[in-house]
Amino acid sequence: MKFRFPLLKSFRKHPTYMRIIFYFVSANVLVLAISFLVLYSQSSRTLVEEIGEHSESLLVNGARNTARLMEWSLDFAFSSSNDSELKVYALSDHFSDYETYEVWNRLLGIKMSNPSIDSVYLINDYTDTVIDSRLGLNEASGFYDQDILNRLRDPAQSDQTVLIPRKLPEPLSEGAFKDVITIVRLYEKGSSISAFVLNVDTRELMTLLQNNSQYQDRIIMVLNDHNERVYSSIPLDGDQIQEYRDRADGMSGWEIYKPRDQENQLIVYSNASIKGIQNWSFIESIPRDLILKKIDVLRNLSILLFSGLFLASLAVTVLISKRVYSPIQDLVSNVMRQHQAETFGHGRSADELDYLSSVFTAQQEQIIELTDHWRHSKILGRERFLRELLGTGALSREEIKGQFEEWAIELPEENVSIVIFRIDYFPEFIDTYPEKDRRLLRFAMGNIVHESLRMAEHHLQTVDMGHDHIAVIISVNSQAEDFIANLKVAQQLVQQYLSIGTTVAWGEIQRCLSDIHEAYLETYELTQERFRFGHGAVIAKTGLEGNSGEVYHLPIDKERQLAQAIHKTNAPAALEIIHQAVDALRLLPYFECKMSLITLFMDMRRLIQDQSAKPLPSSFGLTSVENQIIQLETLDNLVPWIDHMLTKALDDLAAARSQSKNAGFVEDVERIIASQLSNPNLSSKMLADELGLSVNYLRSLYKSETNRSITDTISQKRLECICRELLASDSPIEPIISAYGFSSLNTFYTVFKKVYGVTPAQYRKIYKKDGNKLT
Repeated sequence: MKFRFPLLKSFRKHPTYMRIIFYFVSANVLVLAISFLVLYSQSSRTLVEEIGEHSESLLVNGARNTARLMEWSLDFAFSSSNDSELKVYALSDHFSDYETYEVWNRLLGIKMSNPSIDSVYLINDYTDTVIDSRLGLNEASGFYDQDILNRLRDPAQSDQTVLIPRKLPEPLSEGAFKDVITIVRLYEKGSSISAFVLNVDTRELMTLLQNNSQYQDRIIMVLNDHNERVYSSIPLDGDQIQEYRDRADGMSGWEIYKPRDQENQLIVYSNASIKGIQNWSFIESIPRDLILKKIDVLRNLSILLFSGLFLASLAVTVLISKRVYSPIQDLVSNVMRQHQAETFGHGRSADELDYLSSVFTAQQEQIIELTDHWRHSKILGRERFLRELLGTGALSREEIKGQFEEWAIELPEENVSIVIFRIDYFPEFIDTYPEKDRRLLRFAMGNIVHESLRMAEHHLQTVDMGHDHIAVIISVNSQAEDFIANLKVAQQLVQQYLSIGTTVAWGEIQRCLSDIHEAYLETYELTQERFRFGHGAVIAKTGLEGNSGEVYHLPIDKERQLAQAIHKTNAPAALEIIHQAVDALRLLPYFECKMSLITLFMDMRRLIQDQSAKPLPSSFGLTSVENQIIQLETLDNLVPWIDHMLTKALDDLAAARSQSKNAGFVEDVERIIASQLSNPNLSSKMLADELGLSVNYLRSLYKSETNRSITDTISQKRLECICRELLASDSPIEPIISAYGFSSLNTFYTVFKKVYGVTPAQYRKIYKKDGNKLT
């Protein structure tokens, strides 16, 4: 008994159809399987990475903004502490009620200027009192913030006076504390604890961090470089702080980490420097399950979705395979009839696609063979012949005529001329396009020029001559003016379609084709005239005026004027002379124009060298000039380069002279200051009159040479003399300072204490005893 399998029989009868189904199903299963595996294995990892990087970016921005806010508070605290009334009040041993009220008003204004400031108070160690922005005047012994007083009295803690994280008692709520960051400005460090204290509300400061994420169960903490907790959203013990600090020992980043006795966490950390005083570590911890709980549900639903898609795509695959196979079967039948194939099995493959492939391959080979033969025999051969005709010119008139007939070239034997389209900015053209692209662009140029000129002139041939130009062999039937207009149109079309600028040259009309080589060389030489006419010029041999052909030399009077301008470093005058000479060069043919320009540059170089003590750089050499002529191609492009070289050389010459002139200026100023220290009228005005300069010029020149002002120099030298007098004698202070130009005792005390940190009496008492001098 034989078993029949319809599917197997169909496979043998229609192998291509069954193969299509098999390929579609296999590809479908493979794509779905890979997609599912990638999604299942990479979804959580990818999302965690995205969330981690996003959270890191948010934390970095929040850290920077918080650091800037803290830096602003620090700057504000120190600027506020410099208030003269606050400083005087903190260092006074007595004060009135009105003064106390004024100081309290100022402290209240400082506190109200920023919502993140919790409180401000002023400590007076001489009266043992504290004036607070909230409670007013208090005795130090009964002040609610004894912690800061103890810190200032403790030598081990008094050095840390800024960015102190601590808990501040609430004065009106017993047992209540608030997290603050304290900034202390000591007025007399080491002598007293009189100070300006500003407390920043930590929770208000961290508002940006608290609103930085949508995850409610996250943990936020900020630690300083003393391993102190600046802020945390939950209570933390010392071990937890150290554990998180160890994870955040870096600039910024994120990682999945499992803290002790907790579930996996996404830890995000960033560092920020506060004015270079402290480094704060910002740490954010988010439970991993909080991020991925919805992702797991979505991933499981994906399994069901992919299963349904697989079944649906399988059904669609069967239907599509039938529709794809039917046209293939019809195509095979038609091809077999056309090629008189009898049946499958008679020297032919039973696979329909193999049969079609063999037929199409044979046809394609024949097409390629015919195409190559035609291309080589017509296009390349004609191009090669014309290039050799122009480049060598070794053929006789009869040989040229025979080649024209062989290659079907339609050109008259007489009255032909050469037109050359030469690419401008060719060094940039080489850097932009490789050789293959350059050939394609020259081919496109030839086609554009051919189509443009063919509308006006009937007989022409374009030839790719390689390198930077194409040539056109043409018989001109129109007037010269009209033909030049047609050349400009072709030039504009090349620029429009290829974005390539060209210089066009049209040579003389030749009576015989055997002279075409000489005409080509003459026309190419004519393109060199773009040096004086500029890029984009259309140059016709008939339109050039006759010239003497002599090399231009700078007239003696102009050379003398140029030498004077260089001597005076007068760049505008020198440039004007150079520009006048360049205008004269434009009337000369290319070779004479080029040689004249080199001669002019060498004359300019010689005159500059005569005024300079050092040799000029190699950029002024002959090789540099010739390279620039090749690179820039035109006189218009060379003039800015020459202007730059001349201007820079004159600036360097002027700077060298100015440097030598100002060498003794500072010595003269300081010599006069030293001799006039006892003169109360010593000032910038007096020095300016002495030196014959304006006050503003004297100040700016001295500042640029010494990086300090004249007033600071006078004050410094006077204070040095007064300090020597204080240590050398017991004379009263008033006569000493009067002898050195200080008319106001209050002004002197303010300046002296600002520079040395103590009063003159304290300075004499401290440094006269041990013989050392404060620096």
